[in-house]
Amino acid sequence: MFLAAAGFNFAMGGPIFLLSNWSYRLAYFGEATQSALRFWGDFGFAVWLIGVGYWIVSRDVTKNRGIVWLGIFAKLFDVVALSWRWTQGIARPIALLPAAVDGAFVVLFILFLRTGIGKSSREAP
Repeated sequence: MFLAAAGFNFAMGGPIFLLSNWSYRLAYFGEATQSALRFWGDFGFAVWLIGVGYWIVSRDVTKNRGIVWLGIFAKLFDVVALSWRWTQGIARPIALLPAAVDGAFVVLFILFLRTGIGKSSREAP
């Protein structure tokens, strides 16, 4: 699951970071200012970097569980922000696709933490 989350973040963050103008036009209506494109590119790098965190968790799910909490909050932000921007007519409908995938990962991450899967024997009750 965490390897899939890492791959998804790499697939989303890479183009946003490296192809900011193209990916912005794909996701949003209207022209972007230079500063908007810089922030969009920075956001892409952050998405990619969080993917590195998921890759780290995937190597050993008994460690780095805090990254899972970070992922929940980051993905919830994405779900809310992209959905809101779509309802406001700012984002194109395609922006709901990564929001839906991120929403599914939020559910999976919460289930992972609640069920205790991946807890080391020291953490188990």
